[in-house]
Amino acid sequence: MIPAPGGFGAGARSRLLPASVTLRYFGAAVAFHVLAWVALLASAGDLPRFAAYGGLGPALAALHLTTLGVLTMAAFGATLQLLPVATRQPVRSLGTVKLAWWLLTPGAALFALGAAAYRPALLGPGAAAVVAALALYAWLLAENLRRARGMHVVVAHGWAALAALVLLAGAGLALVAHYEHGLALERGAVASAHLVLAGYGFMGLLALGLSQFLVPMFALAPAPSARSAYVALATAAGAIALALGAIAAHAPYVLAFAALLGLGAALLHVVSIERALRRRLRPPLGPAFQLARSAWACLLASLALAVLMPLGWAPPRAAALFGVLLVVGWLLGFLLAMLQRIVPFLATVHASGEGRGAPLVSSFTPQRPLALHRMLHLAALALLLAGVAADAEWLIRTAAALGLAGALAYATFFARVLVRLHKAWHKEKTQHGLQSAN
Repeated sequence: MIPAPGGFGAGARSRLLPASVTLRYFGAAVAFHVLAWVALLASAGDLPRFAAYGGLGPALAALHLTTLGVLTMAAFGATLQLLPVATRQPVRSLGTVKLAWWLLTPGAALFALGAAAYRPALLGPGAAAVVAALALYAWLLAENLRRARGMHVVVAHGWAALAALVLLAGAGLALVAHYEHGLALERGAVASAHLVLAGYGFMGLLALGLSQFLVPMFALAPAPSARSAYVALATAAGAIALALGAIAAHAPYVLAFAALLGLGAALLHVVSIERALRRRLRPPLGPAFQLARSAWACLLASLALAVLMPLGWAPPRAAALFGVLLVVGWLLGFLLAMLQRIVPFLATVHASGEGRGAPLVSSFTPQRPLALHRMLHLAALALLLAGVAADAEWLIRTAAALGLAGALAYATFFARVLVRLHKAWHKEKTQHGLQSAN
């Protein structure tokens, strides 16, 4: 388990990235979060059919502003900061961490712009920058995992997520080549494989692995059962591999069985986490866990729907409902829940001076914007699902407006943490100057 801020020793501090490096990743994710809801607001009428037909447009831009701009950006920042502390291995190259940000940020923006403006020529340069960033990140992650000491469960999830990352990058490049150069491929099958690898492979396995120490750390709970974690990981990895084979072979019954295996793995993970939380030392879990639990519910619901879809038993517009549950409900919901605990936690560590304990995390956590965001995000999610189910553009547009308001509230939270960190640094600098003068 990662030590609490007040117990951060010199060894752990030496493995911290500079605050400016970590926070630039999180800041970019917060900005892309706002842009993603803007893009969805502009494509409200396309959402119910986008998942079935795909194609360029604002809906594709909204999807990749979320997956590349928010999820991948925040995953880079969180893993490159927290894993070195957890595995007791420093980041191999700070310059590479910075370069990855400079590639991923404009790459994600350019890709989204090309999709929104129906300009395939912009997709290639954007995708190239993103893949270059992913390659740098993959090297950094592999080096950390290879030299890791302890945290074997998290390391195993990391290796599995890394394998999925390599495959999804290849599938993504093939799709870009299809749009830009007319590469002959079965777009539907490649897009489905790309979705499985991104949503349940890279991001999903990474989220499950990070949960093994983030959730216990923030809840002051014991670590979940390692045996359950390994079984869930093996089942999830098997389900992903089976799903990829079923997509390639056009075997709907096998695909449904793969989704059922995935549902079992997710259920085992959630039950294991909840059992650990029941033994927590901190009675109130806080609002972040309300958001996290809604995300776990969406994960289970997405997999249940994935079982029904290949069999033809799903409701109308099931593909779009599945996308909303997977991306907005599960991945985005869980990430925002964890990020609202990670950002103040790291800010307090960076705010503490030498030989002086870190301030309380609660003093760096503006509660009102987070409460507003939570209500707006959950309302937006519910209206998105209702709007897609009813094929009601006005409901989807209302949901996107609420989601945008929630994203702005979340950005307010992030900005206030930065302001408090700046004030702490200024106070430290002033006190140091007075001591030097005396």
